[in-house]
Amino acid sequence: MVQEPDFDGFLMGTPGGKPPTCPELRVHGYTKNTTMSPNPAVAYLPGRPYESGLPLGRYLPPLPAGVARGWLERLVPSAQPGPWIIDPLGASPVSALEAARSGYRVLVVANNPVLAFMLETLASAPSLADFQGALAALASTRRGEERLEVNLGVLYRTPCAACGIEITAEAFLWKRGDTQPYARIYTCPHCHDEGEHPITPADLEHLAALGSDSLSRARALSRVAEREDEHYPAVQEALDTYLPRPLIILQTLINKSEGPGINPAQRKLLQALCLCICDTASTLWPLPGARTRPRQLSIPAQFRESNLWIALEEAAQLWSSQPGPVPLVRWPELPPAEGGICLFAGRVKGLVPLPETLIPAAALAVFPRPNQAFWTLSALWAGWLWGREAALPLHPFLGRRRFDWNWHTTAMHSPLVALEKLLPPGSPLVGLLPELVPGFLAAVLSAASAAGMDLQGLALRSDEEMAQALWRKSPPAAQRPAALAPNAAEKNFSAAVRAQIEERAEPSPYLPLYAAGLSALAREGGLPGPAVQLPGDLLTRFQSLTGRVFADRSQFKRFEGGSQEDERSLWWLNSPFPNASLLPLADRIEMETVRLVQKTPGIARAALDEGLCQLFPELLTPSAELITTVLESYAEEIPAGSGKWRLLAQEDPASRRADLEQAREMLRVTGQRMGYTVSGETPVVWTPGSYGQVYFFYIIASSIISRHILAGLPGPSSQVVMVFPGGRARLISYKLRRDPRLAEAVKGLHLLKFRHLRAISERPVLTVDQWDGLLDADPPFFEEAEQMRLL
Repeated sequence: MVQEPDFDGFLMGTPGGKPPTCPELRVHGYTKNTTMSPNPAVAYLPGRPYESGLPLGRYLPPLPAGVARGWLERLVPSAQPGPWIIDPLGASPVSALEAARSGYRVLVVANNPVLAFMLETLASAPSLADFQGALAALASTRRGEERLEVNLGVLYRTPCAACGIEITAEAFLWKRGDTQPYARIYTCPHCHDEGEHPITPADLEHLAALGSDSLSRARALSRVAEREDEHYPAVQEALDTYLPRPLIILQTLINKSEGPGINPAQRKLLQALCLCICDTASTLWPLPGARTRPRQLSIPAQFRESNLWIALEEAAQLWSSQPGPVPLVRWPELPPAEGGICLFAGRVKGLVPLPETLIPAAALAVFPRPNQAFWTLSALWAGWLWGREAALPLHPFLGRRRFDWNWHTTAMHSPLVALEKLLPPGSPLVGLLPELVPGFLAAVLSAASAAGMDLQGLALRSDEEMAQALWRKSPPAAQRPAALAPNAAEKNFSAAVRAQIEERAEPSPYLPLYAAGLSALAREGGLPGPAVQLPGDLLTRFQSLTGRVFADRSQFKRFEGGSQEDERSLWWLNSPFPNASLLPLADRIEMETVRLVQKTPGIARAALDEGLCQLFPELLTPSAELITTVLESYAEEIPAGSGKWRLLAQEDPASRRADLEQAREMLRVTGQRMGYTVSGETPVVWTPGSYGQVYFFYIIASSIISRHILAGLPGPSSQVVMVFPGGRARLISYKLRRDPRLAEAVKGLHLLKFRHLRAISERPVLTVDQWDGLLDADPPFFEEAEQMRLL
């Protein structure tokens, strides 16, 4: 085992701190565990948040910007003509648009007409002025004797509680099961009163003036299914998520957008706006603070009814946020050679076989989570906007009540089987899995394995709940591993979990450990091979296997913390750690973060993040929170808000060398003043002459206290003192919260900041008793209550 370099020496610029050059250390700065995957490591691609939202964004997989394009550029460099990429699921318009804008030709398969329409509209990149023109045309249509905008606006009039003038309400607040709202939200343009106010009799009069919603409800039903249709009751049930006022206004707007005075181009733009308010009009909008990504048709206890005309205007901003148009055609027409999108409305199997001129270079799939709410509502919205025929492909989802992981495995298996037939041997499939949970990961990896795709690597960032996987279609001559017997699968899963804990060298979250076991089974024959049909209880059996592994207390120890659930706990080995010289993952990430910032002053946070993900690939991917905490300890953002970082002046190696030498000298002088014999370097030892206890001082420039305390202390914890810069306090505190094993080892130790040591040493009179009282007088952490709980 190659020893870690002295990182504190590295910070001080001493020869002992030179970065390692041994070939074994090229990946992480430490020896990689040889029990892990023999395939080249797959590095996580962080991406960046989108600056603006997307229509229906709360139902779409939350995909960071740049991830799809980055993966394609890694695997299939763009060329002319643009390489063909297949998106077999069509779950995210973001990935297809990114790829097309990067010069790829993307064949998108979309069985959901709502998603197909979204992609088509976003690709055309309509301007805000286009939408405003369409809205003006809609506003000027007549409802009775009034302009539509005026007629509908009356339904949202409310008296200002301060000045009494009637104004427009932004929203009304409801409680589930009530027949009237309990509050309204407004901003008065006259007196500037704003916020939430109780409902008034005038508001209830406006609501009563609507009359019955029976005609609107009947029209909404008939546009989706006939009364004789077996799915008609499910449509009725879904329609219960709409209150009378929003439903009447919504159906009126859709009806008017189809009427005379609206040209075809405006009609399509108005359909896009109405699609957004189909969602806004539902009751699935909990009050702020609650979850806003619905997966079930479950009305929240309290919810918001928004002003739909205001929502129309806001939707125009979402639809017009694209940087420019992307060529998009419908199958079988093909996009231009320089890049674009070909949209196939149907299932992947409808493309088999592809024309000989269309040879995919890769496939890119954004895997969605099961979502009963979105797929059920999509059937309603498709029928309302485009007629009953458009809703037919979605009818099977109407009657389904359970979208569990067994069902989802089968649902993902079918398109992947067809995709495998379209890909040339050896072609890569990139899978992006946002909103990750264990069952989701198991469903996707099982489906891909059963479709004949060989897993090459899996990268995971737990705090972002995101996984990125790479598969390749095996060439015909390749031999898949023989299927493992159940007991062998359990043994291999357990061994992989253990290997992952050993490689991390710290108590670990459940998700990366689960992913390690699952990845091992995918490579070793523990998941189903190519199959026409998967067992209906496949995921149930797999959950039983993993449950037994994590329940084995002879192998694994669970740190319970604030949760009793396995998935929310940290896990460690229930036996001596086999490699005590390997630093915990958090310490290694700290080291490499500082090295990268020191090597490249002014490094962009995105570049730093990607570089660290390359150094710590797959399941070791650093958490974004840890990187931020390290940066805030060692570096500064120059200028503020720029995203570019450089080391603080006091972190200069010469400055830190002086600090550590000064601390060592203060300990020598202070100890001798009180009659101690001072000896040693690491640790510095105080030995009392006749009175007092022995003290052991470890002077560090980093927050890497683990190397000194996990291998065993030289004496009782009350005699050990860690001396460190005050700027490391938050980082040490963070590590103690992250690592309960480390927090346990720190109990009873003294944590002494440089500045407090200096203050003590400068006292004109200092006795042994005074020293004992002053040693802990300056709490090392900002979160003093947290310190008391941990220490």
